[in-house]
Amino acid sequence: MVSKERSKQNKSLPKYWRLKYGTYCYRIPPHLRHLHGGKSEISLGQTLSAAYRKFADMHDVQDDITRMSDLFDRYRFEVVTEHNVRVQDLKNRSLDRLRASIGGNLVPIMTPQVIYRYRDHIGRTRSKKQANQDLEVLSHCFTKAIEWGAIAEHPMTNKKVVKFSLPARDRYVEDWELQEWARVANPFLFVYVLLKGVTGLRQQDLLTIRKQDISDDELVSVNIKTNKKLRFPLYDSEGKPTTVRLALDVVEGFYAEQNTKRRIPMMSPWLFHTGKGHGYYNTVKCDASGFKSIWQRSMRKALDETGLKQRFTEHDLRAKVGSDVDSDVEAQKLLAHTDVATTSKHYRRRGSVVSPARGFELGD
Repeated sequence: MVSKERSKQNKSLPKYWRLKYGTYCYRIPPHLRHLHGGKSEISLGQTLSAAYRKFADMHDVQDDITRMSDLFDRYRFEVVTEHNVRVQDLKNRSLDRLRASIGGNLVPIMTPQVIYRYRDHIGRTRSKKQANQDLEVLSHCFTKAIEWGAIAEHPMTNKKVVKFSLPARDRYVEDWELQEWARVANPFLFVYVLLKGVTGLRQQDLLTIRKQDISDDELVSVNIKTNKKLRFPLYDSEGKPTTVRLALDVVEGFYAEQNTKRRIPMMSPWLFHTGKGHGYYNTVKCDASGFKSIWQRSMRKALDETGLKQRFTEHDLRAKVGSDVDSDVEAQKLLAHTDVATTSKHYRRRGSVVSPARGFELGD
């Protein structure tokens, strides 16, 4: 009997899985049904990350890795599930593309040439950025394959396979552009950007500041990406308020004014919070979709009603902070980068200030 070809939506899923009415399901092989009370199918969940977690809890992952699909499945079960939801989603999307294209290949005979063909195909049909993301996941899969005893050598290291070279974003927000935007900006965004401008913090780190993080002497921010702490003094050695203290005064004043308009004052543990007291950053999904919507509306309004001609992103403001300080080292320290090369390449967008040369003597 010829087996029925899997539908397009199920091709990237592990064997015996299918997507049915928005839910991932596991069709239990007949010889295993006695382990599940005679059931022929089990619901795993409505998201891939939940489905993989449940399936991993139900079964021991097989050590026998022969094909790339076996490697990708084990990688999902043991590696992807250890990350937050946002990273899981990105990795699973890459694994879906990889599994659909090269899942049938034998692991030991994967060559740089095969990987380059995959890279070029994704770069041509989707984007070079997605191709690079897929190569990062694929490279880590091979690293784990060595750990799990499936292969002895990594087919991508030592520049045997290189990613696409992508130009670094160089959008620098001029002072006048920021002032134009501020004329029509949402009042919440206005005070948010004031604090952004003096701290240079990432969006998620600003939105997760709690009121308890602000003492009489300093503001403490914990970097979600690296878990490192940054301490911003609120007063200088002479007792004068720093720019951070002045910005916080404006933020706190904004929310105090909002409370005067309410019958019952809003109490929230977050420095930046919604009208219901909730934080803007979802720490489970690692997402700030509500904040992003507010930002996009504000940007569209600025483009329609002011002299601003080119949009800029919230992240461009972090680069503006890094560009406006005096040196690469100072910018690196403020932005909490491990490597000054990262700061120089992505966050110093104005160029270096240099002294003019002596010049040439031409004629009398």
